[in-house]
Amino acid sequence: MSDASPVITIRDLNKWYGDYHALRDINLDVALGERIVVCGPSGSGKSTLIRCVNSLEEHDSGSITVDGIKMTDKKAAEEIRSEVGMVFQQFNLFPHLTILQNLTLGPIKARGLSKSDAEERAMTYLERVRIPDQAHKRPTELSGGQQQRVAIARSLCMEPKIMLFDEPTSALDPEMISEVLDVIVDLAEEGMTMICVTHEMGFARKAADRMIFMDQGEVIETGTPEDFFEAPKSERCKLFLSQILQH
Repeated sequence: MSDASPVITIRDLNKWYGDYHALRDINLDVALGERIVVCGPSGSGKSTLIRCVNSLEEHDSGSITVDGIKMTDKKAAEEIRSEVGMVFQQFNLFPHLTILQNLTLGPIKARGLSKSDAEERAMTYLERVRIPDQAHKRPTELSGGQQQRVAIARSLCMEPKIMLFDEPTSALDPEMISEVLDVIVDLAEEGMTMICVTHEMGFARKAADRMIFMDQGEVIETGTPEDFFEAPKSERCKLFLSQILQH
C-alpha cells in the first residue's frame, strides 16, 4: 500500500432522496493500491456511496476528489469515470454483440484505439479473467459467473486506476460465486485500488486491507479485517456479524 496522498478523498459527504438521508457526513480516504470492502445491512448506503464516487449519483453536500480531480460538474464527472471502472450486480452486457465486441466497444469509442489494438487488449483481459475461449460467443451462451467475469474484463479494458464493485456476486448462483471472487482476489493481489460492496465475508478476510461497516447512511466502524472480525467495537457491528456469519 502506498504512503502517497490518497487517490480518493471524501469529505462530509451527504446524500438525500427526498426526506430520506441516505449518506450522513461520510469521510473517507483511499490510498493508491488499497483494497476496501464495504459491508452493512440492506439500505445502509453502501451502494449509494460507491455510486457517488463514480458520479452515477450526485451528492448533495461535501466533496469527492478522485485521482486529483474534484467532482464539481459534468466535465469533471466524465474525467473521473474514465479513471474508475465499475462492476454492477447485473452484468449489463449487450446481448446482440459477441463477448469480444462487448469488450472492444469502449476502448474504440472512448479511448480511440484501433479495432486490432482493442481486440488485442480485450483478449489480454479475457485471459486475466480466465475465459479467452468465450470471446466469440454471445452473452446468452455463457453462465452467470462467466458473464460477470466478462463484465469485469470489460471494465479492465478501459485500464482504470480504480475499480468499484457493487455486490458483484449477488445475482449469481452459489456455485458461480467463487469463480468471480477468485478473479477479484487476483486483481487485488496485483495491486489494483478497489472498493468492493459485498456480503461475502470469506472474500473480505482474504482480499481486504480495510473493512468499512455502514449502517443508516453512516460509517460506523473501520479497521483491518482482523480487528473487524475478531474485535468489533460497536453493538451494531457485532449484531451484523453474528447474523451474517450464521448463514
